[in-house]
Amino acid sequence: MTYKYTILAVAYKDVEPEVEAKISAFSIRKIDETDDLTNYCTYGRQFDQDSRVCIYLDWYQQNILKYLGNGYKVVLLDVPFNSNEPIVKALNEIDIELGDKVLVIEHDNI
Repeated sequence: MTYKYTILAVAYKDVEPEVEAKISAFSIRKIDETDDLTNYCTYGRQFDQDSRVCIYLDWYQQNILKYLGNGYKVVLLDVPFNSNEPIVKALNEIDIELGDKVLVIEHDNI
């Protein structure tokens, strides 16, 4: 199977601004309240990045809600599959280094 994108949902809280900037560098959507899950999606004639974000929000909604309820912010990353390795590696390292402050809560290749 050929993949086109790597999708990551990263939850974080109580981090330094520099860490938040690194986590958010490739984000396509920041979610810091429950309204961000429902007041965003509109489907049109084109299937673009916004359409993909709506699909990801639908896939991950329950998990995102769980982390929002625990005081986390969540970012979605949509990275081209052919260049994802350094980004995924860096996020996993931050996840390990900072423990419960940064968590990769979803990771899919599509």
